[in-house]
Amino acid sequence: MVERIERETLHDKVYQSIKNSIVRNEFMPGDELTIDSLASDLGVSPTPVREALAKLSAQGLVVSTQNKKARVAGITKDDVVEIYEVRKLLEPYATRIAAEEIGGDPGLARRLEELRDRARRIGESLAEGEMDEHLFERYMDVDLGLEDLVEEALGDMLLSKVLGVIGDHSLRVRTFTEVSDGDKTAEKNNEEHIEIISRMLSGESEEIEGAVKAHLDNAEERTVEALAE
Repeated sequence: MVERIERETLHDKVYQSIKNSIVRNEFMPGDELTIDSLASDLGVSPTPVREALAKLSAQGLVVSTQNKKARVAGITKDDVVEIYEVRKLLEPYATRIAAEEIGGDPGLARRLEELRDRARRIGESLAEGEMDEHLFERYMDVDLGLEDLVEEALGDMLLSKVLGVIGDHSLRVRTFTEVSDGDKTAEKNNEEHIEIISRMLSGESEEIEGAVKAHLDNAEERTVEALAE
């Protein structure tokens, strides 16, 4: 489940590996995280694992129980609502500004077109009922690729840094829904990603913000439903 790592920059790699498994819901909310087991999986001593869990606890991704064991933090309806409220305040505007920057940069525009092409191919596979591990990875690559491209287009703007603050919690909530609800949620999200990218490429400012807002409204609803189930 977690990738075995080399010795270079050990503490950072241990932290990043465990965090990635949490935010991608390879470790689900409530799962117990055993230091010795993680250390064995990663091929390291318990010390960097213990330090990584302490750091993740400070970030709210891990909680310590009374018996000093660690568990992946739960996801509550209040968590979902708070995350999406922040995203709905920031992302429609951020995506519009990013689209303006991309419109003036042929290299970024080509990459955005490539993302749309990949999303369309994924949509065709989903429509045919395919949803294996590799297709899900391709879907996540497009999802994260769009997020990265927006942040890259924003450059050193404060807005980009603020978006990054909620990134890990947002990713955990998003992938929780997709892991819980499978191809149904992935197909809907993929369709909405294609709509957003198309609006970005056409430079329709109001339509960009509307497409992002609609996607976030729908994604919040799907996440709350998945949490209830």
